[in-house]
Amino acid sequence: MDNIVGKVLESHKITFHEDELPPERLSHNRALYITVQFEDKFIVRVLIDGGSSLNICPLTTLKRLGKGLHEIRAGRMNAKDFDGSQRATIGEINLSLQMGPAWFDVEFQVLDISATYNLLLGRPWIHAAGEVASTLHQDVKFEWNHQEVIIHGDKSNPIYTIQTVPVIENRKKLGG
Repeated sequence: MDNIVGKVLESHKITFHEDELPPERLSHNRALYITVQFEDKFIVRVLIDGGSSLNICPLTTLKRLGKGLHEIRAGRMNAKDFDGSQRATIGEINLSLQMGPAWFDVEFQVLDISATYNLLLGRPWIHAAGEVASTLHQDVKFEWNHQEVIIHGDKSNPIYTIQTVPVIENRKKLGG
């Protein structure tokens, strides 16, 4: 009986292997950025950050996605900056994001900040999705409909000094 339980649990194990390392192997120091879809737009530079206790959406990103200030719910959350200072959030908004075959309704704290990312997915999303991220492997993995889904990190992650959200409008449908 214990053998059967062990086999079932083992089949639901997310693992990373040496052959999944990027070409530069252990010598890179890149953060993990992915691309997600929101409605008919692709959002690049979505930072996966297991060190963040919040999911963060900069106000500039929200505006570029066509969302207005009236869609932000009041919130009483404070965010702690890297220097330890406290900053009040503008409020909260839920965005439905597609990653691979899966859709996730994600609650974001909206901040009026200049950032090197367009969205930040922190522990609230990581835990809710049951995902496992590897900055070393530059991949995000999670189970969806009894299948392991792998979202590969973006290969090129430039840091912009001007806050822009490069998105691709009007997603084309493939296969008709």
